[in-house]
Amino acid sequence: MGTQDNITLALTPRSVHKKKVRALRREGIIPAVVYGRGFDTTTVQVGQKDFEKAYKKTHGTAIINAGIEGKKLPVLIHAIQRDSINGNILHVDFLKVDLRHEVTVDVPLVFVGDSPAEKEGKGKIGHEATSISLKCPPASIPSEIEVDISSIVDKHDVIHSSDLKLPEGVSLGHGVSEDKVIAVLVQAKFVEATAEAEAAAEEAAVATETPES
Repeated sequence: MGTQDNITLALTPRSVHKKKVRALRREGIIPAVVYGRGFDTTTVQVGQKDFEKAYKKTHGTAIINAGIEGKKLPVLIHAIQRDSINGNILHVDFLKVDLRHEVTVDVPLVFVGDSPAEKEGKGKIGHEATSISLKCPPASIPSEIEVDISSIVDKHDVIHSSDLKLPEGVSLGHGVSEDKVIAVLVQAKFVEATAEAEAAAEEAAVATETPES
């Protein structure tokens, strides 16, 4: 659950806007913008390979030291716009952060351990969330939060957000209830019924397909 390593990324001021940015994308350059409290919004661009390398390391949960015209800015990847068909990155929003103030970020949940209930065939562990909104100082953002499912012994056991072991100085984000369900045992009968229903739906879909001429 440690924080990420120091990551740098070169950003270049951008003068191309609107439809003309398509030419940038064809050249392997992603249009982007940097904004934040007390900071003048700046349109920038970044090399696609450089950005993807940085994103692979951070997944949006760690501070990036962005270099713009010789200046260093601490930023977070706030939003990524992708093409709905091929998934290519169309645009990136960088949030300039103040290291003196807390930020709210979504951090991935990683499920670890073995559930005795699942081992005994009582059901499957349902992951009700894949990330959690947390509030903390920018320098303390954890790369992930572990969820130990070994505590789920029977159908009555549920892991809530209040059960998560958060690092010192890290708390649940605004609006995240302590009762939010993170993991729960989905009983075997329900799993079997769901599987049977899905199989029946697939068979029905196949039966209604028009034969090839």
